[in-house]
Amino acid sequence: MGANLTEDKPAIQRSREIPVECRRYISHHVRNGLLSIMGLAMKIKDDPVAIKELQCHIKHIACDLEKVGL
Repeated sequence: MGANLTEDKPAIQRSREIPVECRRYISHHVRNGLLSIMGLAMKIKDDPVAIKELQCHIKHIACDLEKVGL
């Protein structure tokens, strides 16, 4: 996170080829997932049930990204 890799610039340029509706799908689902994670992280502390729920949200993000080949 935050590291500039040599493949970043070409990857970012190629991502412009992704149709707008696909980028909107990705953005919508990733943002929703991150908001869910942020909310849970604020209340999680030492609650094992909340930790399990947080893991579910992370897996959901991964599944959404996988649907579009990411």
